[in-house]
Amino acid sequence: MHHATTSSHLLDGPIHSASPTETIPARLDERTTSDSTPDSSSIGSSIATMDYPYPSIPGTSAFTPRPLPRDGSLPEELVNPPMPTRGGKNMFAYWHTGIQSLKPYLMRNVLAWYQRYSSLGWNIYVLDRQDGSPLNVSRFIDLSDPEVVPDVMRDGGSVTGQYSAQHSSDLVRWPLLLKYGGAYLDVGVIMFGDMDRLWEEHIANPDSPFDYAGFTMGDAPDAISIVNFWMMSTPDNPLMQRAHRIFLKLWEGKTDTTGAHANPLVSHVPLLRVPDNLTQSDDGKDAMTIDDAAMTDYAVQIQAMGSAQRWFDEEGKWDGPSYVQHKCYLLSMIQHAYVNEQLSGWDSAKQHQIFLTPLPPTVNSEETETQRLGRQIVEESVAGSWVLKLAHGFSARLFGKPTLGMLWRDDEGSDCKEGTYGGWLRWATVNSRPERTPEALGIMRYEPTMRGSLEAMLKC
Repeated sequence: MHHATTSSHLLDGPIHSASPTETIPARLDERTTSDSTPDSSSIGSSIATMDYPYPSIPGTSAFTPRPLPRDGSLPEELVNPPMPTRGGKNMFAYWHTGIQSLKPYLMRNVLAWYQRYSSLGWNIYVLDRQDGSPLNVSRFIDLSDPEVVPDVMRDGGSVTGQYSAQHSSDLVRWPLLLKYGGAYLDVGVIMFGDMDRLWEEHIANPDSPFDYAGFTMGDAPDAISIVNFWMMSTPDNPLMQRAHRIFLKLWEGKTDTTGAHANPLVSHVPLLRVPDNLTQSDDGKDAMTIDDAAMTDYAVQIQAMGSAQRWFDEEGKWDGPSYVQHKCYLLSMIQHAYVNEQLSGWDSAKQHQIFLTPLPPTVNSEETETQRLGRQIVEESVAGSWVLKLAHGFSARLFGKPTLGMLWRDDEGSDCKEGTYGGWLRWATVNSRPERTPEALGIMRYEPTMRGSLEAMLKC
């Protein structure tokens, strides 16, 4: 797969510097505002069928998706699923106001997961914090246990700060996978890769060396930095266990993550990088200065994982670099979650217009340059990458302009209009199955940046 070269400036793309971390935001749950529940008509539009005769995509085979209810309601398995099984095919996501409040373009993501994977034995859980909800996260993990969640989520407490919703989701994703295993996806993930094949052949296969799969921001060997918007693991994953213990300590006695980057548990991990003196606002108001420290505080869960993967603890019998090298099935985030960004030069407005562009009227029609690029984005995303990662608020502040996710949110239906490249992309998420799984990065041995007892550090 050949992608456009990314810019060295964050406003155009990620920075590639001596820092061993990538600078593009590594979170998907950068929530849009969900101040009201969509009415029945908008939910209905979320699950409309697509009968347009889209072309097949090279490198994929046809897949028969599970039908959606004809009356436009949500599938019962999404609103009242069975309890997850330990070691089972569990797909977790989180939206604190509940699945019914998802904006239509995000609802389409979740419905595609259902259509693609429920017939293969996967149960999908979009968990929330709504009183009386069968999907309230408190039914799935023990929110009174200090080894599961920090003080701020126990005894009726709540996370504060500008990004409280994102941080709330951070605090539940690892406990869910540690207890049950399976996969965690942010609701902004458009899924292309064959997750079932990866699970069956590698993560849940006792003959496979791998028990964790996910993305890394940087390249091997020096810049491995595992992110949190898409993860797959068996229960009690040791890397995740250590990372979560570190993460809980960072939250101890706090209601937000301000200053967390300086904690000795993670200060050995290089800060996430942004351009100097960057001040942005996604709505023209409440402008904030974003420096390396602020960016790292925002995504400090990634730092906790970075700490665990760089830690050598002889007393605790833990060698993070060795574990990552031998047990983690890692994909490059840039290559396998950002095809649309790379091919468009990190131009969200351009992507928005491409996805609204109609396909040529016949297979023999000459393509315009926009159509050629649209076809390339769809074909390379679906057949060769793993996901398309939509970002929202924090990314808009970094880039200084609306993201594709924000443009789709504000222009309802622009992500799936019939006969367009957006419609083709949406069609492919449920009707096409990639013939190959991207190969895991070959991780070379790297040196730990922390040596010592985690137990001793946690007692400080």
